[in-house]
Amino acid sequence: MRIHSHFLFKKINKFRLTDFLSFFSTGLRTVTILLITFLLSNFLVYCSGSKRFTSEENFYREEFKPESNSVRVLLDEKPAALYITLQNKVYLLNEKKKIAEINKGNTLECYNQSDLLSIKIGRKNFSGKYFQLIPTEGKSIKYNGRSYKGSLRIVSSGTTVELINFVDLENYLKGVIAKEMPLGNGNDNYEALKAFVICARTYALMKTEEGKLLFDIFPDTRDQVYAGESAEQIISNRAVEETSGTILLYKDSPAKVYYHSTCGGVNENVENVFPQEPVPYLISIIDGDEPFCKISPRFEWEESYTEHQFIEKLFNANLINNTDYKLDDVSISRRFPSGRVDDIKILLTGNEGLKEIHLYGNEIRTKIKTPEKDLSLWSTLFDVEEGSGKNITIRGRGFGHGVGLCQWGAIGQSKQGITYDQILEHYFPGTVLGRIND
Repeated sequence: MRIHSHFLFKKINKFRLTDFLSFFSTGLRTVTILLITFLLSNFLVYCSGSKRFTSEENFYREEFKPESNSVRVLLDEKPAALYITLQNKVYLLNEKKKIAEINKGNTLECYNQSDLLSIKIGRKNFSGKYFQLIPTEGKSIKYNGRSYKGSLRIVSSGTTVELINFVDLENYLKGVIAKEMPLGNGNDNYEALKAFVICARTYALMKTEEGKLLFDIFPDTRDQVYAGESAEQIISNRAVEETSGTILLYKDSPAKVYYHSTCGGVNENVENVFPQEPVPYLISIIDGDEPFCKISPRFEWEESYTEHQFIEKLFNANLINNTDYKLDDVSISRRFPSGRVDDIKILLTGNEGLKEIHLYGNEIRTKIKTPEKDLSLWSTLFDVEEGSGKNITIRGRGFGHGVGLCQWGAIGQSKQGITYDQILEHYFPGTVLGRIND
């Protein structure tokens, strides 16, 4: 019995061990499969979350890739059709293949047709993904009364057309400076011009590194005002040439550059104006014991609103849904240490009772526009006064957001003999000068 029991016990133990080993082997395979499935699924999720381009996007990224030290400027934006009357002879390329030589006086009609860009010149029609216009004999191309160096590319964008100027960075800057800075008389403003050129070059470089598909930069106040070769002047061209390739650096990388017309005597911390983290060299500074920008026509300003005008500005800014309100009070609730307004409080009475509106920082300028020309309010460095009949008067100093280079302050320093590198050190403390390709 005991022998039998012992024999049975050994058989049972043998069975259980075999069963256990079988179970363990099966379980191990299951765990392995589950682990592989988990890793594979997460890899696929990760890959699917990564940026992928369609074949068409890849085509344009390759074809529209800018050359080194060049910039792509969007000249004309989303017209349904584009008409270009040539004022000098050009070569027409279908993508990169030369297909025609077009004489002065011909008009190109550009439009979308069946997902392709079509160009009509007299009785001839051409179709393709994009076209290039290259001037003959190294000349510029004239469009809408302005001359542009480099080449022009015409490309379809959905149901519309876009015109892009591919131009060398230094030539681009020559088309910017005179549109963005007062040139002054003689050499009075020259050091300021050189300081500004370096800012504009650094800004343009920053835009080219954003990796947009078709273009880098707008030709207006969304970026920098650009008018091509037509805007060039001898003194501003000289400022570009004398600072060729020079940019502003911070810790061996291109600095983040902002500029404005007139600081009103004090600059502002960048984080108080734009939604971003603080930057060590974009800080509030006093613009001299006697402000350098005091010579600006916008150093001091005043705007007066009737009650109706002020309420209409609020309505146009979509802050109220009708103009049937009475203005009870406008007051400044909080300021930044610089003196600029951080919070303005507006009290109104309407059919639904009392309404309180708060506007903050730089949005004040875009919501409460000037009474006559409906422009952004000149700056946020101001005081508010109430007059009779609920009329409002805003008295302030400066023009623009107040971050970075003060253009009129730079001019004031230039007139005092301060050099361009000292001007840049004043407005961007801690930065140094460097070169693009170093």
